[in-house]
Amino acid sequence: MSGLVRTVFIIGDLILLNVSILLSYKFKNDTWAITTSDAIYLLVFSNLSWIYLNLVSSPYQVSKGWRMSRLIKSQLAFLFVHLLVVASLVFFFKRNYTFLQLALIYLFFVPSFFAWKIMIFYFRNVFTQQVPIKNYILLGRNPISNEIRKNYLLHPELGYSFKGYFEFEGNDFEIDRIGFFCAEREVHEIQICAPELKQQTLRSLVNFGLDSLIKVKIIAISNARPQSIQYDNQDFAEGRNISAIPLDEPVNQFLKRIFDILFASIFLLSIMSWLLPILAIIIKIDSRGPVFFRQLRSGKRNTPFHCLKFRTMKVNQDADQKQATKDDPRITKLGNFLRKTSLDEFPQFINVFMGSMSVVGPRPHMLKHTEEYGKLIDKFMGRHYVKPGITGLAQCLGYRGETKTLTDMENRIRMDRYYIENWSFFFDMKIIFLTVVSLLRGSDKAY
Repeated sequence: MSGLVRTVFIIGDLILLNVSILLSYKFKNDTWAITTSDAIYLLVFSNLSWIYLNLVSSPYQVSKGWRMSRLIKSQLAFLFVHLLVVASLVFFFKRNYTFLQLALIYLFFVPSFFAWKIMIFYFRNVFTQQVPIKNYILLGRNPISNEIRKNYLLHPELGYSFKGYFEFEGNDFEIDRIGFFCAEREVHEIQICAPELKQQTLRSLVNFGLDSLIKVKIIAISNARPQSIQYDNQDFAEGRNISAIPLDEPVNQFLKRIFDILFASIFLLSIMSWLLPILAIIIKIDSRGPVFFRQLRSGKRNTPFHCLKFRTMKVNQDADQKQATKDDPRITKLGNFLRKTSLDEFPQFINVFMGSMSVVGPRPHMLKHTEEYGKLIDKFMGRHYVKPGITGLAQCLGYRGETKTLTDMENRIRMDRYYIENWSFFFDMKIIFLTVVSLLRGSDKAY
């Protein structure tokens, strides 16, 4: 389990433990108040001992291959040890506790503890019944790569399918040969098991992964590595499992998704709840046609999705083919205002809430533009490695609206790639702040 999941379990268990202590006092003394020194001592000691036992015994090291019986057995043993530690309070510290007091705590705690674990176990199984197959290759053949392959063979429920080894000579790999092989075998993940790797080779592999929408992980490398690389423990490997792209890390994905849900929810409830009906009426009065404009755009892994906007143009047949230009006759009077103020983008918070977009990320392009620019610009497809965003680094720095020249698009791609390779939560916060500043200042490219 990841550190985030362990933290969630520890916090959940501590909440249940403290609720159980409070319930025992309510049941025995008919009060929720814990005021005596003995009661406070029990509360503090129970929590500290639980945290300490978690640190020294790691009771949440439960792999995906474990069955329910093994889960219950491991957790039951941990509960018994905690009970012995707490019971020692009575005998060694001469505190005024009764057997009934301790029995009531665990009478409340044990059932809720297991109900919480079984619920998590059940929902995990529900959502992982059909694990997608992940084709992977190993770069380098050594004890580490052999151990990784062995682990995946022993745990088929992880969904990894081995496609081959690639040896390296002189700390180098043949990128072209790897690329051809990955395309032929539909490889989803590259795991690098080279004890030493030149910075240039590593950067080439990371760029190849971005362009091909293939995850790149480094199991063992030298100290020379891109700043974007993040560490994550790998239980079965004698080394470090490093994601070359920060948003490949489950913790970072979880953090970004939670922020997206919270931000979109607050925005939809506080602003869109009253703004939507007002704009819907005005749009209908201003011109004939639907309130919303739905357009297929390129999403994560270049998967098309319906991007939502307030309709700003008269209904026309070129909407999916031609970008809006300055003084475009298709744009309505209200549409011109909506575009200049970026109010037309507000419905995309629905996309964010539903999971097809993020608050921050590369802006989604029309399918036609993706097809065209993918052929003209090197590294263009790498921008589809993550979810598209309502705003992005390029947009907050002024690269928005119509792309008149190929250079304009190349600058956007360069910034999108920088964002993907250097993502952090605080980087997202900075982009949101700069976007607000940009909107307040206005832009002559907003049309």
